[in-house]
Amino acid sequence: MKKVIVGLLLLAINVNVFAQEASETASSTSFDLGMDIQSRYVWRGIQLGGNSASAQPWAEFTTGKLSIGAWGAYNLGGLGIGNEADLYATYSISDAFSVTFTDYFFPGEGSGGYFPYNAGHVFEGMVSFAGTEDFPIGIFVATNFGGAIKYDDNGDEKSSYSTYVELSYGTSIGETEFGLFAGGVFADDNGYYFTDGEGIINVGISAAKEIKLSDSFSLPVNAKLILNPDSEDIFLTFGFSL
Repeated sequence: MKKVIVGLLLLAINVNVFAQEASETASSTSFDLGMDIQSRYVWRGIQLGGNSASAQPWAEFTTGKLSIGAWGAYNLGGLGIGNEADLYATYSISDAFSVTFTDYFFPGEGSGGYFPYNAGHVFEGMVSFAGTEDFPIGIFVATNFGGAIKYDDNGDEKSSYSTYVELSYGTSIGETEFGLFAGGVFADDNGYYFTDGEGIINVGISAAKEIKLSDSFSLPVNAKLILNPDSEDIFLTFGFSL
């Protein structure tokens, strides 16, 4: 009888633990989607979308520490430049550290189609540190590790290991969140970032807040002042999220 009681107790404990784990897994699983409208598509200090606004839809599935998503950019001026359809996966090692792998694809720009993976794709690995209370500086390093993004002397496609590094700092004043950022690139021998091999390309300040339109709806808006010292360009962008 004692063995039966002990067995039932162990079974109850195991069922309870399993239920708790299942509940935690379910609560950490989510799916979200939305779209940003930006006055210009400026990425890491480079204007990619021409002189037109850009619609940037996205969708993301998260379970536990893993997020898998898709992100796009489409030129609202009707031109075939600045269009993009990316896939990515992010794994959060901790609250501060994460690793992301991204497949960038640029349709309509001589890509030759999505399959096979050819000149339209660029593969990037990124390691990010979000900062902590004691050290509120964010850092990320992103390196191209594959994709047909360079041609050798024989005209064959090969990869280049262009590497981008960015530092950032965030704070808030009232209901507005501000950010400072500075980014540069090195090993850019094929000019992926339009440099001669290295340079500071992305320095600026960002601001974001929510504008209350009704008791039940607020519109997130953002603005950025971006300077690219290497190309001597400056951009002021504005956007909102749906």
